[in-house]
Amino acid sequence: MASRLTLSNRRENLNVLKAFLRTWGRQRGLASGKIKSLEEAAAEIFQFILTRVYPPGLPGSISIELEEKGVRLRMVFEDDGPPYDAAAMEALCPPTGGSSAGLNLPQHTEWIDSVVYYRTADQKNRLVTFYSL
Repeated sequence: MASRLTLSNRRENLNVLKAFLRTWGRQRGLASGKIKSLEEAAAEIFQFILTRVYPPGLPGSISIELEEKGVRLRMVFEDDGPPYDAAAMEALCPPTGGSSAGLNLPQHTEWIDSVVYYRTADQKNRLVTFYSL
């Protein structure tokens, strides 16, 4: 069963997101280190969407969905902002061996398996991440 949280694209909602993740992790008996790592990855993604996707002052929403898939966790971020451009994608996950001043999720979370981005038919951005539990 999936757990879902939808927030407005406001920086102060980061604390709400972290509380949601902590509660979800504790309910499933995750170690505190894994919960902290999950919070860090989610915070990086949330801030990435706020600063790299939404232009300043543009209202919007960000939904986060968590779902256990066997021994993996699927964490999906969906937003209604403009499509991610090539520079934003490279900031999120730079090519191997490349350097970037932006995010690099595989280096920030030791248990991340993959990151997938696509634009949905209803014009939303969907960023899917998988983690080993």
